[in-house]
Amino acid sequence: MKAIKKLLKALFGLLEKLAMPIQYVISLKYIHQNKKMLKKKNKKLDKLNVVFIIQYIPGWNKLEPIYSKMKLDDRFNPIIVCVPLKIQKSILMNQDYSNDTYEYFVSNGYRVINALNENRQWFDLKTLLPDFVFHSRPYNCFMPTCYSSKNIRKYALLCNVLYGPNMTKNVREVTLNFDYFSDVFCYFAFDDDEKDFYIHRFFVGTKCGIQKCYPYGATALEQMLLCKKEREESSYVKTVFWTPRWSTDPNTGGSNFFRYVNTIKELVRLNPNVLFIIRPHPLMFENFVNTGEMSKKGVDLFKKYCETTNNVCLDESKEYQDNFWQSDILITDMSGIVPEYFITGKPIIYCHSTCNFIYDNSTSRMIDTLYAVNSSEELVNEFNHLICNEDEKRWRREECIKNLFGDYKNNSENILGIMKDIR
Repeated sequence: MKAIKKLLKALFGLLEKLAMPIQYVISLKYIHQNKKMLKKKNKKLDKLNVVFIIQYIPGWNKLEPIYSKMKLDDRFNPIIVCVPLKIQKSILMNQDYSNDTYEYFVSNGYRVINALNENRQWFDLKTLLPDFVFHSRPYNCFMPTCYSSKNIRKYALLCNVLYGPNMTKNVREVTLNFDYFSDVFCYFAFDDDEKDFYIHRFFVGTKCGIQKCYPYGATALEQMLLCKKEREESSYVKTVFWTPRWSTDPNTGGSNFFRYVNTIKELVRLNPNVLFIIRPHPLMFENFVNTGEMSKKGVDLFKKYCETTNNVCLDESKEYQDNFWQSDILITDMSGIVPEYFITGKPIIYCHSTCNFIYDNSTSRMIDTLYAVNSSEELVNEFNHLICNEDEKRWRREECIKNLFGDYKNNSENILGIMKDIR
């Protein structure tokens, strides 16, 4: 009996290992079929229907440059479909029909489609006859089943510009996952390092020419400069941004929130003429409550501290570009927003964590031009220098920006060119 159980366990283990490659082959078949159909349409010079599925609003600045250029191009018909951020299997049963994403886009003047239609059912994307569908979040578990990559691949070509660049290979292992990206026709990687990683991971599809990858995904940098505004006059001598990461997980987390929260509070107390804008990752408080690292009462107390302290502002807004331009210094953990702030040329205090992060080449080069710290004492020291305008690494950052991101201004135009040229 034990021998049979052992044999069955081994058999099921083998089937599990085979499941991914089989699913991958099925995905490639769908991608190949859709690509052939699109080639026929392209020969007729028909307008291309491109659907942007938006769920995570802070990731919109990666897709916005592409959408804006398509609006001005007669070859494209871009359409935005807004999905609520929090998706639960019981969302309709609970009579929760609100759609924060839809409401945000409507309030900002966009013409968009509500993914939850008037019958309280998910809008059928197929009725739009999409040729391409853009995602920015590569996690099927956060999407309604009908908008998962497994369903969309059956009738459209999936494209992706990730909601944030991967600063470490550790995070890249999680975000560029097989469950989602096996179904993706074209991934626009942040840079050549990420492109090489992607091609190696999805070598079957890329070698066969069925899946594509191009290093044109740094569109957020393009959008950041489009949103550039001169710093407005303020009663504060400096404005400092603090962006702690959402998780302390040793593999992909690295949040220094608990490590430095008291240090930040002390800097707030000692510098009443400096405005501190605290912008935690949108998932941070919820995650800390779920892990037991904070209680709901603890979260409320921290928010109350921010509300009642004159020179502290808790930023929970949907987008952050304007505040970046109005600030002078960023204090941050490992985060995809580092390159976006880096492109402004302003100084960054980068807080190392105890996580064993493996940085890629471009990230390592960026960090060399930042003010990296490993302790409260080092953080305070670098803060005091920068508050006094002692930014000795400024010229090194400017040189690094030119070397790493010299061609980023053409990324969205390059993406449109790729999509036009599918023949």
